[in-house]
Amino acid sequence: MIHLRVFTHPTCATCPMAIRLASEIAQQEPDVDLRIVSLGSPKGRAIAKEMQVLSVPTVFVEDIRFVGVPTREALMQAIEEQRLKIQD
Repeated sequence: MIHLRVFTHPTCATCPMAIRLASEIAQQEPDVDLRIVSLGSPKGRAIAKEMQVLSVPTVFVEDIRFVGVPTREALMQAIEEQRLKIQD
């Protein structure tokens, strides 16, 4: 299973685009587990602090970090890289 995390905040203007993109990919790719983490909650802020997230949206494919809204191609490339790691 490949973990895809999107860090958001309720007042973030571009976060809905990142969430929509990640959701579409997670629906199309059965081995991708999507988690939306809101910095609007204490638990979300704690997770963000642990992962050193300083701005939103921030998207992780496992340990690969994207700050801002990544392109579909960039996310899919990161997912493919993780698939190759799993196979090794």
